[in-house]
Parts: sequence; C-alpha cells; structure tokens
Amino acid sequence: MSTLMWPEDTGTLSYHSRRALVQLLKGPMVTAQDHPQVWQAITTDENALRSALHNVFLDLVLDEDSGIAFTRAAAGGQDVDAGDGRREPVPKVLRTESLSHVDTLIILHLRQELALAAPGERVIVDRGELREQVLLYRVDAERDETKLAKRFDASFRRMVDYSLVHATETEGRFEVSPALRQIFDAATVEGVRAEYERFRSAGDSEENQ
Repeated sequence: MSTLMWPEDTGTLSYHSRRALVQLLKGPMVTAQDHPQVWQAITTDENALRSALHNVFLDLVLDEDSGIAFTRAAAGGQDVDAGDGRREPVPKVLRTESLSHVDTLIILHLRQELALAAPGERVIVDRGELREQVLLYRVDAERDETKLAKRFDASFRRMVDYSLVHATETEGRFEVSPALRQIFDAATVEGVRAEYERFRSAGDSEENQ
C-alpha cells in the first residue's frame, strides 16, 4: 500500500508511480533519456501500472532495450468479453489524430530506416535528404514547390512533437525513435507503401501521356 497523500486518498500507487501513470496517459510516450524518474517508476512498478491501465482499457507497451514506454488500446482495439457471453467494443480513451499524406510518407521513410538498422543501433536521418525522398511521392495534383515545402515542414514538426524523432548534436540530423517499430509493424508499413507506389506509378503514367 502507498503512503496516504491526502485525507481521502484511496489510491494504492506510490507518488512516483502515480506521476508515471499520469505521464503515460498524457502521452505520447515516455523515454528513459528524457524522463529518467518516470522511467524508473515504470520499470520498478510495471505490474501495478499495467493493472491500473487495464482498468481504463489500455495496455502498456514497454521496450526496456530501447528505453521507451507508451500506451495503446487494450486487446488491439477489438471487442472484449463484457460478461454473460457478450462482446462489447473497447471504449476510446486515447486521443487520436489523422495522419496527413505527408505525415504518412515521413513515417514510412523513418520506419524503413529502422528496418534497415541492426538491433540496438541508433538510426540518424538527415532532414534535407528525408524531405527530398518524401516529395518524390506526389499522389495529388499539387506541384507548387513552396506549398509542398511548407507541408513537409509542418509534418516534420509534428514528428518532433510526437517524439518520433529527436534532434541530435548535429544541426539538421535527427534520431528516429525505436517506438515506430512498435506502433507500425512491418505488415502495416508494407501495405501502406504498396498503395503509395501504386498511386505514384499511376501519376507517372498520366504525366507521360
């Protein structure tokens, strides 16, 4: 049992574990590098935190080798046993945001870089090179370079805000978060990539007509 923190307190987690729970719920992720105290609480009190998250239909994803932790919908977001043989949908707890076309392309390229790296190896990308690769995939009619550059800049800032990339000591170079391996599995990445390749090929064919 935890120490009573205020007169009506009925919680069972320690102060640091409660802080860790709050941080996990706020998201998007906890890293050992950026949140050392919270990270220690998660690894020390993992089972209790998992149980607390399960009470609100969330799972804890913990990768100690990569130093990352985050939450996602329990049961893969599928229906769960509600009792008496009934299946009910998992309530949506986490805030979700739709990915733009450029968001998706950036994530695909970042995930590909992770797939090519050896386990435990840091993956560093150059922002300028990433921009050039992303803008090769133009599945809409937009051809204005200035507008495309602004879209990329906005999307890349979102990747930083989501903690999917982190600035390094070298300007213009960013480290890719290994969390992308957990968030987007290989099958999902290949499926999305195939769709973009199909659109890109169709666009090239139209331009050559």
